[in-house]
Amino acid sequence: MLVPTGTHWEYLLNSMDKDDVENLIIVDIDDTCLDTISGFIKWLGKHNRLRTASGNAITSRSLMGDWLGITDDLATHWMKDFCERSWEWGALYPIKESQKAVLELYNNDWNFIGITRGASSIDRGTLRRANMELIFPGMFEELYIMPMGANVYPLIKDYAPSICITADVPVAVASAQAGHITYLLDQPWNREYNDLSVRRFNSWSEIVDALDDLQKNLA
Repeated sequence: MLVPTGTHWEYLLNSMDKDDVENLIIVDIDDTCLDTISGFIKWLGKHNRLRTASGNAITSRSLMGDWLGITDDLATHWMKDFCERSWEWGALYPIKESQKAVLELYNNDWNFIGITRGASSIDRGTLRRANMELIFPGMFEELYIMPMGANVYPLIKDYAPSICITADVPVAVASAQAGHITYLLDQPWNREYNDLSVRRFNSWSEIVDALDDLQKNLA
């Protein structure tokens, strides 16, 4: 067993029977596996929409008006346009270390399902799936495509206790509420969030180490 440090997620882990924990990782794809925010910023630059940007760290992933120097409504419209209409949304680069880490975990018998929020039409789903297959070929059993800002709780609540990896606070909250072991990948917009039910990681390599330890503890 892990040495308890008082956090809810460790208590959850220590209270589980090993047969109750699925060898499943639920991944919130955007900004965790695929670098959606960088793709969005490059797309904005192409359309000359960065002239009023503050240049400071992005402190809100869902309300980017302050960072862009525009209204939140216009910033949301631009993000929606990027996700639903641009070809760049389907040609994103991987987040640092994610490609190597997912492959290592996959080879260590972890199963993956992905959730991506931004567009939900068939053509956009096909585009996102192609992007994922190029970078993580054959590694994700399922990929759920949801509209921007969609609540993932109804989707993930019926899965047996699993690992959930995200960089988005609302997804972390939904995951913890659904009873999953929740890992939050550090990003500028989630650094103010602190909850005992969520464990923060600075990198994918740290996540791999934690999951290796988890497998040993559940063996």
